Amino acid sequence: MSKKQRILIVEDHTLLRAGLRALLTQDPDIEIVGEADNGRDAVQSIGTLTPHLVLMDLSMPGMNGIEAIRDIKRRYPETRVLVLTIHKTDEYIHESLRAGADGYILKDATHDELRVAIRSVLNGKTYLSPDISGKVINGYLGAGSSPSPSSAWDSLTHREREVLKLVAEGH
Repeated sequence: MSKKQRILIVEDHTLLRAGLRALLTQDPDIEIVGEADNGRDAVQSIGTLTPHLVLMDLSMPGMNGIEAIRDIKRRYPETRVLVLTIHKTDEYIHESLRAGADGYILKDATHDELRVAIRSVLNGKTYLSPDISGKVINGYLGAGSSPSPSSAWDSLTHREREVLKLVAEGH
């Protein structure tokens, strides 16, 4: 990467955003062009900030990361999205990849792994954390033999579960 790569950090925790900014600005090839604390603000910022890569959390208020990825990929298909999350469950992984995520890395990754993930995604490749790639491969290999969901709750998507919870809370 010869020119500076423009990155937008999308994370709802202020301290984590500041830490990511401090870590990533140590790399002379990276320029942090902005930050957002929710998906809606991230999508709106992309038009003016024109990042090459969005570093995206999944669990955020308002518009969550998966919804934001869908919107970003629809509006700005050339923008790469790397998910940075704590979620290791198949549901989050598959929904993120279906939405158009170009990579998926866990928040317990090392700085070196984050740098590799960013470079891979910016170079047009898909990056999956080692723990995640194993789950994806096992899911792919076992796709034909997976049992049907054991309850109605298990058959709902992440968003359907969110809506159901909100309804139950009286919203």
